[in-house]
Amino acid sequence: MQMLDVERAKHECEKLDHVWETLSNVTVELKSQGVNVPSDIYTSLRSAKALIALCKSYPKLKDLMPADIDMHDGSCVGCCGADIVTRITCELRNIEDLLIIKAMDELGSKYALWLQEKTKRAWEPIKTTAVGIGRA
Repeated sequence: MQMLDVERAKHECEKLDHVWETLSNVTVELKSQGVNVPSDIYTSLRSAKALIALCKSYPKLKDLMPADIDMHDGSCVGCCGADIVTRITCELRNIEDLLIIKAMDELGSKYALWLQEKTKRAWEPIKTTAVGIGRA
């Protein structure tokens, strides 16, 4: 049962890595539109990326202590215990909200709604294809 939970967590972290990539690209898009992206967003992005790498590579996620996770700066420090997937999700949702609010303030509601749709798609489940499955 524990193995399934670890596998599920690692799969979730793969999905969250995709979301991170989308949000990182959004910051680039906003910068190219002349928006001054606050430094705390970059801090949270770096923190989330480090936690995603930890989640994907740590051999025994159940052995992670809250301090192992909280050592990474971000807006969600101390709120999620040792649940690394929850912490990453919190960081990414906060980043998403801040970017959309910033886009709304500086580029208007039409651009912000477009951005919101783009980030919404990133949160959709990753479709995986089965390899090597077939009937003889």
